Amino acid sequence: MSYLTPEAKSKLSSTIRALRERLLTDLQNAVESTYRLSITTLSKAGLAEEQRVKRQRLEQWLDEQSRSQGKSKKQEPEISDRYLKTAVKLAAATLLNRLVVIKQMEAHGLIKPAVLTGGWQSRGYREFRDFAPDLCKDETEGYGTLLQLLYDELAQELPGLFGNVGVTALFPIPASTLRAAIEALDAAELKDVWLDDTTLGWVYQYWNDPEREALDAKLNGGGKVEPHEIASKTQMFTERYMVEWLLHNSLGQIWLAMCKKHGWTAEVEADGTLARLEARRKEWREKREQREVALDALMPIEPGIEENWKYWVPQPLTADAVTHAPESVRSLKILDPATGSAHFLVIAFGLLFTLYQEEAKHRGENWSDRQIVESILENNLYGIDIDPRAIQIGAAALILKARLLSPQASPKHLNLVASNLQLASLPADDPALVELRREVTEATGIPEKLTNQIVYALQGADYLGTLLKVDTAVDAAISEYESQFQQAIQGNIFAGFGEQKPDFNFQQTKASLLDKLEQFLSRCTSGDDLGLRLRGEQLAAGIRFIRIVRENSYDLVIGNPPYQGTSKMADAGYITKNYPKGKADLYAVFLERGLQLVRTGGLSAMITMRGWMFIQQFADLREWLLAEKDLRSLGDVSWGAFSEMKDNPVTMSIICNSIPSGIHAIALAPTDPNNRIRSAEELRQKNAGLLCEIGRFEFWSDRFNWSLD
Repeated sequence: MSYLTPEAKSKLSSTIRALRERLLTDLQNAVESTYRLSITTLSKAGLAEEQRVKRQRLEQWLDEQSRSQGKSKKQEPEISDRYLKTAVKLAAATLLNRLVVIKQMEAHGLIKPAVLTGGWQSRGYREFRDFAPDLCKDETEGYGTLLQLLYDELAQELPGLFGNVGVTALFPIPASTLRAAIEALDAAELKDVWLDDTTLGWVYQYWNDPEREALDAKLNGGGKVEPHEIASKTQMFTERYMVEWLLHNSLGQIWLAMCKKHGWTAEVEADGTLARLEARRKEWREKREQREVALDALMPIEPGIEENWKYWVPQPLTADAVTHAPESVRSLKILDPATGSAHFLVIAFGLLFTLYQEEAKHRGENWSDRQIVESILENNLYGIDIDPRAIQIGAAALILKARLLSPQASPKHLNLVASNLQLASLPADDPALVELRREVTEATGIPEKLTNQIVYALQGADYLGTLLKVDTAVDAAISEYESQFQQAIQGNIFAGFGEQKPDFNFQQTKASLLDKLEQFLSRCTSGDDLGLRLRGEQLAAGIRFIRIVRENSYDLVIGNPPYQGTSKMADAGYITKNYPKGKADLYAVFLERGLQLVRTGGLSAMITMRGWMFIQQFADLREWLLAEKDLRSLGDVSWGAFSEMKDNPVTMSIICNSIPSGIHAIALAPTDPNNRIRSAEELRQKNAGLLCEIGRFEFWSDRFNWSLD
């Protein structure tokens, strides 16, 4: 059930926008007044010892960030100021995210007694005030102390949100600011919002909206998106109906293929759920035609199993789908390559939970809710984003979902990572880098120059994220060394042969090199971006990144990647070189990348702009998809598919990483794709049309030429 009505979303949007402005202003003023940054000489600032030490730490951090840009001394003050604003933004966003997560936990009864709900009149605060009156004599009357105690408790599981997040602890929160934030979030109109599992994602989008709007204005004025602006420009929260449509028709397809592979009869087929849904769709379409129901009226869905299959489009299973189906749902791997606030993963979580329960029945085994929840988080769900704030929210959203399904669950780790590894600031003589070069040469023979090339390539992770081809960089270095190795042997043909050299083993060398890289990254990157435990330890972000981004690893790659033409990007060189087919726009690049990340027989399920199907500049991409991949489903929702994004016509595609099967595929066009209508009614009609399968077409993708404009 969704609690985010249009009215509630409007109120949430206005609340988050107002809080964003207040928090950024207040924290900027607070950091200036606390540390007297306008007095550039620390010794003349007249600070108390505690403030002096904190200012020194802040200035050291800013200097480090400035040096990492490799700019001139003249440019350093400007860069330092930008990083200070970035840190203020992270501190403000972290405070807001903490409060929102606690509000959601309280709404679901996961934190008792409540502290935020009711604010200074809450039961939690009243009990604290009675128990520890001596701690209630500061400007917040002890409320800030109580909140910090709650943060410390929650940091045991979510240190990436509630622990020491970067340098955010250096930014003081004024008492009046804290009170204003808590009172705004406690508004009666928002009461039910905190029960919705998509709320965190909407908070993230509404926080980013002003920045994205400013960047749109910059682009309209002829400017370009800088690498550090990409995250803000490309974040767009996905409507729930599109997430569910993609998941039901990709994860659902994988599950039915698994059942056929093992000789099981899926419950949705055995109990007649799919047949009932199809009969109801036919009946509902007739009612629409006879105008007995409105075009935007949703077909009724029974609670329970129907909710998990309501968007399923009946379609044939290909032989490849069955052959390559996972052996168990426990080994099924799902990646969102631009995960944002983990909306896709949160909804996939609920679907996987029911599939685990069903598989246990088929196997005659007993899997507890706790075992299922821990296995889903540790084995099934993966996500990468370039924005650490997104990973903060995504991790919290998944843990909140886990708590609702099994309060006792205690996962060892989550497979989420923010790819801002910040390796660019490492000097050439950094001890960890020197040791890496030495160890790689000793273990594999690869010279230091090639090791440096790999580390240099990893620096692009900050703004490329999933698009960075770590495997390609590693393979290229090994291949170059292998060529030199073979030449060294062949060079002895005329001079005679000395001691026989062993054969070169590419895979063994790669495994050794990746192992050394992981050791290096564990010393040079932190786990603060995610902050979830791995057997009580933080797993370095860099290690998670190179593990998650490996190609041919996933059964399903799913998401709503960024939409941004590369011609409007200040630095698109890597993308145009490495993604020649989709290079015109990031969304097309992700279409290409998604099919590299899935295993043979796996599925890529994406929401993208629809231009890749028609525009001439994507002809190479279409020809590649036609010749080498198997397009299985299209949901062409076109214009007005988003409530918050009006000007981008989009389509949903599900493509199998296998040669064309020759079996017909399915397309739906729930409203006229040529209508450029962007109304709320049009949005509702798209959802309603997908539910009852309006505009269904069957087609054979190998019988037409996509290369034509």
